Amino acid sequence: MPLFRYRALTETGKKISGVIDADSLDLAKERLRRNQVLVTQLDSVQNRKEVTLSSPMLLAFTRELGQLLNAGLPLYESLLTIEEKYRKTRSHPLFLDLCDRLKGGYNLSTILKTYPKTFDSIYISMVEAGEKTGALSWAFDQLYELIERRQKLKKQLISAVAYPAFLGAFCFLVMIGLLFFVIPSMQELFEGRRLHPLTQMVLSWSQFLQNHFLLILLSIGLISMVAVSYFRRKQGRYALQRLLQKIPLVNTILLQAALIRFCRSSSILLSGGVPLVGALTTSRKAMKHPLLEEVIADAEGQIIEGKPLSHELKKSSRIPPLVARMLSIAEETGKMPEMFKNISDIYDGELERNLSHVTTFLQPALLILLGGIVGLVILSILLPLTDVSSLIAN
Repeated sequence: MPLFRYRALTETGKKISGVIDADSLDLAKERLRRNQVLVTQLDSVQNRKEVTLSSPMLLAFTRELGQLLNAGLPLYESLLTIEEKYRKTRSHPLFLDLCDRLKGGYNLSTILKTYPKTFDSIYISMVEAGEKTGALSWAFDQLYELIERRQKLKKQLISAVAYPAFLGAFCFLVMIGLLFFVIPSMQELFEGRRLHPLTQMVLSWSQFLQNHFLLILLSIGLISMVAVSYFRRKQGRYALQRLLQKIPLVNTILLQAALIRFCRSSSILLSGGVPLVGALTTSRKAMKHPLLEEVIADAEGQIIEGKPLSHELKKSSRIPPLVARMLSIAEETGKMPEMFKNISDIYDGELERNLSHVTTFLQPALLILLGGIVGLVILSILLPLTDVSSLIAN
């Protein structure tokens, strides 16, 4: 249902503003007239599902709402305070809608479901559990910790590939400059001369790229589009995961990252009172690892039949033995939330060390590799120029 931002005057002449949801502009006006206000401005806002919060904004919203609730403010007053703070931001319509619909009698968890691009199933489940138990402030504190750790994990993974990607892009630009501009400008110097095989090969590459530039560009674009379309499908994601599994260190890093997301989410949901099967179902969606999601989904069906989770996880070679062993102890002691948290902490430390090792060894290796490629191209240009007698005769 579309949103409409309004400005109006009350019977006492006080200026008010807010958002209202309605099927059309006329229905929005009618709803406001029933509230006995004089509408001075009414504009359509983008569709509710398109109103989103960025990751930093979501983290700030969760932290501030938890702090206000811990300070003793009612939920509506807390949301109103946040709405006033972010009044000049692009996300303001979302905060206005939260205040407006909460004042209309909706539960916060129900309102959040209308923004699926911002609030995922874990977020909504925790808010719903907090509403049922009366511990909404605790729920937002836990969500803040979860989102903060999740964003930290994402930054670690991005930083591990950012420098290699930068080096690769820089090397690519240098190669393009050499093959498209430097070598063609010097090609006349090499005509009618006996060239080194390396020089001849580089000249052939340069000429081929210049003659078929558009065809190569279109081919790369088409292949990229097909690849992206394929890997977005379930079958493509499975194929990509199987391919990455063959790279030992990459497979380890992706496995650890998935287990961290899964275990940390499960710990928070179980602490909030969500049943085990519900917590597994919700946390599974945060793994972003199709092969592990399949394992957890199979385990959920067995749990419903009365079998322990640890027993089912032991059957899969994709789940590390440590996870099944620790969960087996947790099932005996009844401390599943604590054990899930301990598992996530263990793999968090291991992932940080693995990423550190990757960046430590990958950076010099890439520098040597890329430097060697650029060096060979430059050497192929310099080799004919070192033959001074040939240059004079020419």
